[in-house]
Amino acid sequence: MISIIVPVYNIEKYLPRCLDSLIGQSFLDIEIIIVDDGSTDGCYYICEEYGRKDPRIVVIHKTNGGLVSARKVGMKAARGEYIAYVDGDDWIEPQMYEQMYQKMIEENVDIVMCGRFEDVADTSKKVFHGVKEGRYKKQELQKLVYPKMISGDTFFEWGIFPGLWDKLFRRDCIEMFQLAVDDRIAMGEDAACTYPCLLNTNSIYVIHECLYHYRQNESSMVRKSTEPEKERKKFCILYQSVYNVLEKNKYIYDLREQWKKYVLFLMVPRADTLLEGIECLDYLFPFPEVRKGSNIIIYGMGVYGQRLYQYIKRTGFCNLVAAVDQNYAVLNKKEMLIEAPENIVHYNYDAIVIAISFAKARTAVYRELCRLYFPDKIHNMSEELIFSDEIQKRFGII
Repeated sequence: MISIIVPVYNIEKYLPRCLDSLIGQSFLDIEIIIVDDGSTDGCYYICEEYGRKDPRIVVIHKTNGGLVSARKVGMKAARGEYIAYVDGDDWIEPQMYEQMYQKMIEENVDIVMCGRFEDVADTSKKVFHGVKEGRYKKQELQKLVYPKMISGDTFFEWGIFPGLWDKLFRRDCIEMFQLAVDDRIAMGEDAACTYPCLLNTNSIYVIHECLYHYRQNESSMVRKSTEPEKERKKFCILYQSVYNVLEKNKYIYDLREQWKKYVLFLMVPRADTLLEGIECLDYLFPFPEVRKGSNIIIYGMGVYGQRLYQYIKRTGFCNLVAAVDQNYAVLNKKEMLIEAPENIVHYNYDAIVIAISFAKARTAVYRELCRLYFPDKIHNMSEELIFSDEIQKRFGII
């Protein structure tokens, strides 16, 4: 009844837990299609071992072609009436597909989606979609969901998460959109399929229960690309290919501006690689009032803050006085000295830059810092700058 597509590439450390969580599902009428995308570690043998262990498992080995191509191969091999995806380094709760299938049938919808756990090292956080739990027919989608499906009015705030893996799809709803995704896309692959699919669907059901465990690999997100031109081209392909689909379907609802926000949301933290001529600017992007050579403190050491930290350390664009984060105790396990925010009082600085991608958290931190310190030294990212024609040209999306 349900085909679960599992793309696999060099994740031998995590793969057994993933597969154990699938074969242990309380919903039994499943097939598990493992697509080994040319792994060079022990994944080949793990896949073969599990294939012998459970007759519901289909193992496909292919030459490396990327996540999109692996998912397409899995889709073409799938026999189920419903399609699900699980990334090979994640795992799921035992009742996930039983609950989602039950809602699919009871509510007669095309897509069911759930919340997720975001797992980093020893920490786990519950995360939910930005729309209320319940059933949405087409008219309700147009009125309540599409206006904030990718992003709300602020930069950036999720509506419906782009991941394919926290959803169960009716096959005829997803198949054509998955097969249409450009194989060259290597960032935002899920969004390139999910949002066109949701735009064309007739009904969804949102479950506010976390059933999927998403393992965040921060090291890969923080790592700087050694091929900036190639990296920039990949993002341009992502932006333009999905923009074209959304333009053709704008009569349903025009998502093009939300899509631009999403792509810029991905690109801004990676500006050290993607923003053409960043080294020639006389200010620290995207903080136009923070001049080159300033003594700065970075507030917020998630993926965005860590990339900014590494960029400044690598280039000396500014003088990094300190890096602070509320979660400093956990983050200090990395090769960075991260301090508690209250230690700001011990430093002399020209500017505190808030390296936080999400609007709600960024705004709360800004207000608190302005209350505690000199407001003219507190700097939030400039959305006006980010959405300017000049910056979009430097990113290559116009």
